[in-house]
Amino acid sequence: MSMLRDADLSLANWLGSVLPPGTGVRFDAPRADWERPGSGQPFVSLFLYDIRRDGQDLPPSGWSEVRDADGRLVGRQPAVRRYRISYTVTVWAGPAATGHETSQEALQEASRRAVEEHDLLGLLIDACTNTDTIVGGHLAGALAEAGLPPLVRCGGDEPGRSAQGLWPGLGIAPRAHLTLELVVPVLPPMVTDLAPPAREIVLGAGRLPTPGPTGPTGPTGPTAPTGGDNGGGAVTAGAAPSRPAPAGTAGTVRRWERRTITEPLQAAPRPGNGS
Repeated sequence: MSMLRDADLSLANWLGSVLPPGTGVRFDAPRADWERPGSGQPFVSLFLYDIRRDGQDLPPSGWSEVRDADGRLVGRQPAVRRYRISYTVTVWAGPAATGHETSQEALQEASRRAVEEHDLLGLLIDACTNTDTIVGGHLAGALAEAGLPPLVRCGGDEPGRSAQGLWPGLGIAPRAHLTLELVVPVLPPMVTDLAPPAREIVLGAGRLPTPGPTGPTGPTGPTAPTGGDNGGGAVTAGAAPSRPAPAGTAGTVRRWERRTITEPLQAAPRPGNGS
């Protein structure tokens, strides 16, 4: 099932536990004929009008590693995404007047129905005040399987997001309504297409080659005239003669060691008595 279907069913299950017995729950758009005679028992209408990602503009990053009982990496679980689903909640309190009442009786009946609708909306506000999440046996589908309870809140927290503009399009008169929001977690599928595990480790040790010439006249730098009165011979300035490199070390020398990773073997079962 889809995330929205799971959210609808979970919300309906939760409302069934907080509203009076016999109160129905509907998810279709409100219609004008709901106010006509014969509409039956009172019910709550949940019209889904807005879906958006909850939290920061950037999606959450990172993942957690999933390992089996032996500690082997079997997958990487991406971070949970959360979506805010907004419903316009209206209450329809039983059949309307039949048209045979006097004008005074019709006004009293309309007032009675409005008070009953307000009472049901108030019960819903009380339920949102008493809990922040939908948990337990109310969850349906993937929400129940993952054990990720959605957040529930009434009233909304963003100005300008109102259902007032819905009434003309739906062809009904404005009525008391409540904004109910669910913040639904969605767990992306686990990534199981992983690189194969390492099977061996190669260790190496090496010796850097002997440094080459560093000056214009040889490996020990420039020369300067020293010696007798008439100039003498030329010797290395500022350093003693370098030692010759040992035989066989003029180039790079490396030693390599290879170790193969072997997974532990399970101990063979011991034969029982009589085997």
